[in-house]
Amino acid sequence: MTQTFDFLSVSDFPTGFAYVAAALKRAGHEVFGLNLNNARGYPTPYDVLQFKLPDAVKEAKPDLIGLGGLCIDYRFNRDAIQFIRKLDPTIPIVLGGSIITHDAEFIFNTLKPDFCVIGDAEEAVVQLVSAIEGDKDYSHIANLGYWEKGTAVFTETDYNYPDINQRPHPDYEPFNVKDMVDNYSMATRLMYAYTRPYARTMPIVTARGCPFNCTFCIHQRGPRYRAHSIEYIMEEIGILLDLYKFNILIIDDELFAVNKQRMKDFCNALIKARKEKGWDFDWLFQTHPNARLDYETLMLAKEAGCYLFAYGMESASPAVLKSMNKHSDPAQFIEAIKLAEEVGIGYGGNLLVGDPAETNETLRETMEFFFRYCLDYPIFVVPVEPFPGSKIFEDCLERGLIPDKFEWYETTLCGTGKHINMTSLPDEVWNKTMHYLMVFIHTNFWIKSTPATRIEEEADSIKKPMVAITGRLVRRVWAVCPHCHEEVFYRGMMGGIPPVTIFIPLCPKCHKAFSIKLLDKECLTTQAKECII
Repeated sequence: MTQTFDFLSVSDFPTGFAYVAAALKRAGHEVFGLNLNNARGYPTPYDVLQFKLPDAVKEAKPDLIGLGGLCIDYRFNRDAIQFIRKLDPTIPIVLGGSIITHDAEFIFNTLKPDFCVIGDAEEAVVQLVSAIEGDKDYSHIANLGYWEKGTAVFTETDYNYPDINQRPHPDYEPFNVKDMVDNYSMATRLMYAYTRPYARTMPIVTARGCPFNCTFCIHQRGPRYRAHSIEYIMEEIGILLDLYKFNILIIDDELFAVNKQRMKDFCNALIKARKEKGWDFDWLFQTHPNARLDYETLMLAKEAGCYLFAYGMESASPAVLKSMNKHSDPAQFIEAIKLAEEVGIGYGGNLLVGDPAETNETLRETMEFFFRYCLDYPIFVVPVEPFPGSKIFEDCLERGLIPDKFEWYETTLCGTGKHINMTSLPDEVWNKTMHYLMVFIHTNFWIKSTPATRIEEEADSIKKPMVAITGRLVRRVWAVCPHCHEEVFYRGMMGGIPPVTIFIPLCPKCHKAFSIKLLDKECLTTQAKECII
């Protein structure tokens, strides 16, 4: 479940649960899922658990409850464990995911689930269930944490997993993902969905891990990089298309396209499937700047349906990139931006500020790059955060910037808006810089704007759960893109009388960013007039 009360589309669904469900089913076990991500109308996530979990437990009568997530899901996992203990202390709880993998000893001793799994969970959870049903001997299960006479015990670390192509495809059915696709796809971030007004997004994990060691990233240690075969990926796409009829595929792979031959094989397989099976969906990917994409490969990707790629730029300062251990330079970013425009697909990425090597000069370099090359693209300037598993997190602990890890998990990590000053800049200077930078970036004043040519309300939108809960209606908006001068169509949720502007991340035809100024009441269509009156 998300920490906030924003709606969640399947594009952000934690796929690890689906992989574990599939592994358990293959082993002959029955799996029940409780997807609380879009349960609204409760003051806190704990209240959601209090109202939803008892009935789910009563119906499923589980022999084991699994939880997991990222480090930012700390408070939800904390509340869930506490509530399950009150509900039925005899049901064992296993906690997995990144929150455990990158800070296992602290999280296990703090939250106190019965078990935890470090790294990939498929094989370990299947073995754990067998041990719970059998001799209760957990010592032979690699990457497992459990309790023995009140003391936390961790078994040997072994990341020599079986071939991931022999694992079953993820099973989303226990989690009612079809409902998320059918009723909550409009919660998809616009950068993912701008090519399809009636977007139905779906993620696919084509590889796990990353061989690079960027200081801000959580792949410093852990399982090595492993990629699924093209045959495995195509089979999974076919399964997901049959089940969920998606029209946008989001490729989750830290290094997609670094191996050019694999990228070409993927594209050729998609082109073949589009011709022979009638597959019709757009897709996007992210990759490391060292992929060194070329015109030929990117054109092939476009032919196969690719509409956007994102680069891990992170900074435009060579000094900061070196500090981050990025092994890249701004010239690669410029080359990629120009290549995307030449080919005619979208480009996106992030610029991180606040690395320990950050200075006023390096900030100036990054912002000058932003204003010279990034104004027309969905490129976001955000603070770098020290997440567990990263080198900068360890540095923050050593430097005393995180003096109390427990308090940091309980407060700062979970959305207070505070950012640790890891730079050499004085705190006063840093805090003011971050305040002005965030205000400045969120104004988007540089985005070209255009008036809407037409606005309509969707007559049946009131039936949609997101509309019923929020009261924000679904409206269709037409406008002429100020970049390519083509008419484009946008569909989104807007409350009451339309606001002054709607920000559109990218034009579906030229892939550049602009905002739409909504028309006044007299210029709206009859449907929209009736809605406003």
